[in-house]
Amino acid sequence: MWWDERRPAGRVRGLLFLLHPGPSLLVTATFVAIGCLAVRGLPGGFRALQLAGLMLPIQFAIGVSNDVCDLTADAATQPYKPLVRGMIGPRAAAALAVGLAVVGLVVAATISLGVQALAAGGLAAGLAYNLGLGRTPLSMLPWWAAFVLLPVAAYMAVARSVPGIAVLVPLAGVLALSLHCANALPDIPGDRAQSRRSLPVLLGIGGSRAVSLLASLLAAILAVVLSPVLGQDVALVAAGAGCVGLAVALCTFGGSSRPFPLLAVAGAALAVTWLAALPAA
Repeated sequence: MWWDERRPAGRVRGLLFLLHPGPSLLVTATFVAIGCLAVRGLPGGFRALQLAGLMLPIQFAIGVSNDVCDLTADAATQPYKPLVRGMIGPRAAAALAVGLAVVGLVVAATISLGVQALAAGGLAAGLAYNLGLGRTPLSMLPWWAAFVLLPVAAYMAVARSVPGIAVLVPLAGVLALSLHCANALPDIPGDRAQSRRSLPVLLGIGGSRAVSLLASLLAAILAVVLSPVLGQDVALVAAGAGCVGLAVALCTFGGSSRPFPLLAVAGAALAVTWLAALPAA
């Protein structure tokens, strides 16, 4: 493991891992980028900082609470995680998650109550997944809700409405399906041992991997095919779709057992280019 909890620096690294920094930073960067795209530049004042300040702690809160809720399953299949190793107690981690969530919602309220409501909706989706919905066949629904709420909140934060919302919703659903299945791959053995029945568990490791790759490709194809209908720059959408195609090829032929990081980055690229190609509202 890349940290040693017996050393202070190792404890810091381990606690940072508890925050799920990779996905949290990626979602936050995408959120800020969408806000910039909505105004075709940098939002006025401190708005970009507010966007980051609301999204990052909320993502951290969802990540920490996920590890708290999955502690038993992780102990069986992912013993390297900080909570499993006893680097922090479950109660302290839960308190940390609550504190981070409050910070994010307070920052959201400094923009508007509407943005705060959407941020609370995204937080609720993440917590619903962690607290039980993620263990059922409906486990994809919180991901889908969050993928729709994220761009809507970013646009609202800069006083814009999202054009193409009728296409955004199904596209977000396909992308959510892909990333949910890819993200759950390492957890399937532990979830199955706990008799959980999430969609990835029902699909199995091979099925979830196949669905994650095929759904990513489907999202990319739909984005390109529908771009003329929305009056988008087809070349720009195709560039994002190309990132997805490359990621799928690397995951397919590279033999990686964890396709989530590549698919998540490619999915973010597709989302940003798709929104950037939309005509100005």
